[in-house]
Amino acid sequence: MDETHDQSTLTAILTEAAARQSGGYYFHLGDDPVALPVAELYARALLRAAQLGREGLGKGNMVGLLGSNSPEWAEWAWGTWLAGCALVPLPAPVRVRDPAAFSSQVASLAEATGCSIIVGEDKYMDLLDHDHVRRLDWACDAPPAPGQRAAQVSPSDIAVVLSTSGSTAAPKGVRMSHARALVWARVNAAEACEGAVPRIVSWSPFYHIGGLGPLFEVVTPVDWHILPMGRFVRDPAEWLRLVGKTRAVSTYGPSSAWAAALRGLAKRSEGVDLSCLKGAVFNAETVDPDVAERIAEVCVPLGMQPRAINVHYASSEGGMISYTEPCEALRVDLVDLEELASSSRALAPEVGRPFKRVVSCGVAYPGASLRVGSPTEELPERHVGEVWVRGEGVTDGYVNTSSEGLIVGGWLRVGDLGYMAEGELFVTGRSNEVIVRLGQKYHPEDIEQAVQRVTGIAPGSCVAFSPLEGYQGDLIVVVETDTSPRDLASAVSAAITNAIGLTPSQVLLVPSGTIPTTSNGKLQRARAREMHHRGELASPPADVDSPATDH
Repeated sequence: MDETHDQSTLTAILTEAAARQSGGYYFHLGDDPVALPVAELYARALLRAAQLGREGLGKGNMVGLLGSNSPEWAEWAWGTWLAGCALVPLPAPVRVRDPAAFSSQVASLAEATGCSIIVGEDKYMDLLDHDHVRRLDWACDAPPAPGQRAAQVSPSDIAVVLSTSGSTAAPKGVRMSHARALVWARVNAAEACEGAVPRIVSWSPFYHIGGLGPLFEVVTPVDWHILPMGRFVRDPAEWLRLVGKTRAVSTYGPSSAWAAALRGLAKRSEGVDLSCLKGAVFNAETVDPDVAERIAEVCVPLGMQPRAINVHYASSEGGMISYTEPCEALRVDLVDLEELASSSRALAPEVGRPFKRVVSCGVAYPGASLRVGSPTEELPERHVGEVWVRGEGVTDGYVNTSSEGLIVGGWLRVGDLGYMAEGELFVTGRSNEVIVRLGQKYHPEDIEQAVQRVTGIAPGSCVAFSPLEGYQGDLIVVVETDTSPRDLASAVSAAITNAIGLTPSQVLLVPSGTIPTTSNGKLQRARAREMHHRGELASPPADVDSPATDH
């Protein structure tokens, strides 16, 4: 059925985009980008849809997609939607350190989400040792399919099953209907402009919602320049160099990615012109105010507008939650740390007292409502509590997994703690990662940032958590280092005590690459806690003084 005139489904939006014959994708896989205009992508996707049909797949079937950012990923994603199937993006790390664990993870996700088939790249497919799901090489020839057209789907049909990041718990499959995908697409639609098509640079993997978005954010024509994550990992600054080279107006990434890119760019910025950049966006994790300042320090001298920095706060379950207005100065709140820990109130610090800087996540997106507290009772301003969101962009639950307690009276529990101040939301941390000692509540982000500021440890190289077993309030701090200086553990402990007023029970120094992170650089504190419980985090070297437990 032709849905060209029906704007209520994702397949209709893709059909409309192809008919415009404007905008497309440029994959920077090597020296020269591979161009894939939307009209050509649509034609290829129809062939892939026909292949899925020959496999007996259609409306109601789940198609797992496993591979790196590439033209093949894009055509199979669109082909899945045009066939009426639901897309299940499967994690494909740049480096697979443990093939057996990777195979098990993919098999578990495929089983949990009910995948009927997995389509993917050879280098990943060859690692899978489970045969209970059909497989298809995404490079296989697509036989002609004359007359193939987009399948008929309804707004309530599932379009995507998103895997949560796994930064705080085991990944789950989040349902995203066609209607919900269109909310995301329209909210994030690039501003239409006369003449030139706007350019946006992304390196986020397609299997993450931040990277998948470009494939259905085609409400208005955009030229998307896609940098594979492997190239980003090898040289994070290449991301920002590509922004200047392509004259992109916008790009986005989490704090940890910005920090890595800025370190590289600061060392070699010759010839980089960022005067084109109107939106330097934080997404995917809590914003580090030090990194926001560093963007200004490094990028403004390269031509970036000082007020280009803004924040998009979203989640797989909640969709687009809040944002800061473009072209407005980013608001950073100073909060008394002792008051925050003892009374959960975000009050201005008294002179000489330790404080926490919190970056605003802005106001609710159009169509969304925000609340701090509970679904039935909103806390007063500057009182910290659970963040809840309601709106069309909110999921209706997980696939084949209980969603009990996730949505109450139409309100979704985001899983973050925060407070409202003068109409803006400020997020202080994850609710299930708070460290409680003697009634005081501490956020691991504050501990990690204190370590980074004093010792020079890079973001993502320090993680703080409470152990699974031990006294309430025990604090384990893990720091990556390949040099193991004798006084580093003591310096780490002193930094935390001086900045937070909390002394670690144990500081562990481990080799680089030990601390687990998600594909886009978010710390996996829950997984680090489990690794510590299983004894998989190395103890401090014998020649390093480590603070003893204070129990």
